[in-house]
Amino acid sequence: MSERSSTLRVVRLLVERDLRTLIKSPFILINRTIFFLIQLFVFAVLVSKLASSLPFNYFDFYSVGAVVSTITSIAFIIGEDLFEEEELGLLDYLLSLPFGHSLFVLGRALGGAVRGLIYVTPMMLLVAYLDGYFSPVGIVGSLLVIFILATGISGLSITLAMLIRNANRFDITIALAELATVRVSAAIYPLLYMPTALQPVAANSPVTSASDLVRAIILPASYSSGVYDWVILLLFVGVFFGLGSAFLFRKIEGGKFD
Repeated sequence: MSERSSTLRVVRLLVERDLRTLIKSPFILINRTIFFLIQLFVFAVLVSKLASSLPFNYFDFYSVGAVVSTITSIAFIIGEDLFEEEELGLLDYLLSLPFGHSLFVLGRALGGAVRGLIYVTPMMLLVAYLDGYFSPVGIVGSLLVIFILATGISGLSITLAMLIRNANRFDITIALAELATVRVSAAIYPLLYMPTALQPVAANSPVTSASDLVRAIILPASYSSGVYDWVILLLFVGVFFGLGSAFLFRKIEGGKFD
């Protein structure tokens, strides 16, 4: 078997394993689905009626952001899986298998992204229908954008799982990271109406970039995006893939660390 074929096989097996893990936790899927539907058909509808004076359709704006924020939340679960595997001693076994640590991080990050993509694809189709967008090519492009975002978020989550060894600190940190990435962004809050101090941070958020790119596809008459959004998104993925690999290598070399 060639080296390339072997690499692809390892990545595929890691992705398949993460898909099976998520299927074994149906409560997470049900919980996220209910929350998404409440966001879309209760919160977005009510706020769009209250904010009818806004110069844009808030329901359309929010519907795209709800999909982006949902896949962000799903992608964070991969770090929780790794932390649990560490506590059970399973992670040490996985790291003893004959493949590189960078390949392990890549496989797990892609696994987190793929299962998030499978989960939110029906949501994206629903939002596209509600927003009156029916181009298959554009919908595939939107799914590609949120897949890239989910890969970066998975890398961030893996980095936190490798960096923090205390369970309580990890739970708090992962919750705050998820809250910050979604709330300090223009996924569900328009940038112009955010507190002034948060606007520079939100403007450079990968979640904002992903939201802007998807809105430019689904709602082209009202929104646009540019190369800068792609740069932010891809840079985010690259940084946290590198950090995840580095901290995993540190664990392999030095064992547990506080």
